[in-house]
Amino acid sequence: MEKLWESFQEPSDKLLTNMKLTANVRTGKKVQVISWKSPSDPSTGSFSTGLHVSNISEIFIWNETRPYWRTGPWNGRIFIGVQGMNSVYLDGFKLGLDDLEGTFYFSFSFTKIPLSHYVLNSQGKLVETFKVDGKDDWISGTSFPRTECDVYGKCGGYGSCDNKRKPICSCLRGFEPKNKEEWNKGNWTSGWFVKMPTMKVPDFAERSSALENECRDGCLNNCSCVAYAYDVGIGCMTWRENLLDTQKFSSEGTNLYIRLAHSELDNKDLTVIILVPLIVGMVTIAICTFFSWRWMAKRKGNILKYVSFTNMIDL
Repeated sequence: MEKLWESFQEPSDKLLTNMKLTANVRTGKKVQVISWKSPSDPSTGSFSTGLHVSNISEIFIWNETRPYWRTGPWNGRIFIGVQGMNSVYLDGFKLGLDDLEGTFYFSFSFTKIPLSHYVLNSQGKLVETFKVDGKDDWISGTSFPRTECDVYGKCGGYGSCDNKRKPICSCLRGFEPKNKEEWNKGNWTSGWFVKMPTMKVPDFAERSSALENECRDGCLNNCSCVAYAYDVGIGCMTWRENLLDTQKFSSEGTNLYIRLAHSELDNKDLTVIILVPLIVGMVTIAICTFFSWRWMAKRKGNILKYVSFTNMIDL
């Protein structure tokens, strides 16, 4: 029997349990949730949410065609750009690929919250909604974006947003260069990386299968690479364009390594860079010397024992 219409293919403003958001990489066909124009007007609104598939899969909310919020990359368990994804989400979120059709899909089914769904409201917020046993009303839970910093590109290119600071926006380190001439020339031959922990990584990541140490070296050897990050579930992520939609988390998140020219480093950085290899080298030499001394002492002792034993036989 031919299907004339299927409700899960036209989801309106709600994402229900086991409903799939889809994106076909071959045909470009998508199933998305679309907001109402207003709380009292169910006609098509400005916002939509769906699966964005490029190098790494993410969920986006768009305002018309402009990105408004994103989850960050999917690592096989969670979206690494969403802070506080607890066990409920770990058990319930699924993102996969139908190899026969070339269609990526995302769905959820929370065993701990059986009656739940998401609503994309007319203001562009994706709101988790659920029922508590014995209650008739639906209760609104977590909504995305949560804070001002969650809004896509809030601080512009090469900016980082931290909701716990005032002002919330600051430039990523190294993008107000002390030596503009060196920066503008792209002189990265003596560059280093500065670690920025617990970050929401920028958009437009390029993914590869390189191991963590290979990821760093690969970025360092590529003069157009400006940052890298590594996640076990994703692999190596590098950036060579505008670092956009970067956010500082209070916990979780990912270590983001920003590439700096040598002239951008302060005395503290230089001290660490110089002292750490020096200390490691000195410790290594000390250990090698100790074991060499022990080996030589033991060998000398064995020789003395042999000579003494030989003299006794001669006597």
